[in-house]
Amino acid sequence: MVRKLFGSKGKRVKKSAVGLRKHLPHICVAVVCLTLILFGVWWILIYENEDAAARSEYDELREIFTTTPLRPEVPQNNDEETEEETEPFEEEPEQVEFNSLEELARINPDFVGWLSIENRIEYPVVRGTNNDKYMYTTFSGERNPAGAIFMDYRNYNGFDNHVVIIFGHRTRTGMMFSPLNNYLNRDFLMDNPIITITTRDGEELVYRIFSAKLTDAWDDAYEMSFSDSARASSAFPNAPADASRFLLLSTCTPSENREERTIVFAALEE
Repeated sequence: MVRKLFGSKGKRVKKSAVGLRKHLPHICVAVVCLTLILFGVWWILIYENEDAAARSEYDELREIFTTTPLRPEVPQNNDEETEEETEPFEEEPEQVEFNSLEELARINPDFVGWLSIENRIEYPVVRGTNNDKYMYTTFSGERNPAGAIFMDYRNYNGFDNHVVIIFGHRTRTGMMFSPLNNYLNRDFLMDNPIITITTRDGEELVYRIFSAKLTDAWDDAYEMSFSDSARASSAFPNAPADASRFLLLSTCTPSENREERTIVFAALEE
């Protein structure tokens, strides 16, 4: 009787082990899938947190960068108005309060200007000692995949160079230089051609976009001499014949090809 009992138990254990081995592949697949799902959720949460942090930082910087119309005071109406007081006055063009530029320079001494494109792109521009520093560092110095909008470090003379190159990331949520890819559409380019730069010294530069192209990270445009306006005028697609100062904006594309780039070309209106 005892042998029978142990024999039956042994068979049941053996049968359970066989069943476990049979389902083991399915269990392993389930564990792997669950791990991948948890990793994906974790990665999404990190990305969203980083994106929110970058968005919040640049929103605060936009609040610092405010424009104020500088106008002379309107004379008060009274019976003793002089001829001089009643003369019409000419409005001064809108200017950026110099204090806001000084504040941005205080936050980051690498600040060189503010870039605006048709209310679609509004960011401060920095220039580091190399082109790596601001790839994953924001204007305020925080580590973040969004990075900053930065000028090529070889533009030692800043916006006084004949050719200025500015880089920025394309993010999945449309931040930074993401809208530049829209300029590959000719109609969009024609409808949104103006780039405005306010330099650190308060000078306003207006550039007009004349072309955009899909290329790669090794395009000759990146190696253009920053002081050779004649060569740039002949090398850049559809460049205005009389242009002498150019602005190139560069970003990556939605393609899986990590080397693919969009370059937007603009000429200074003088």
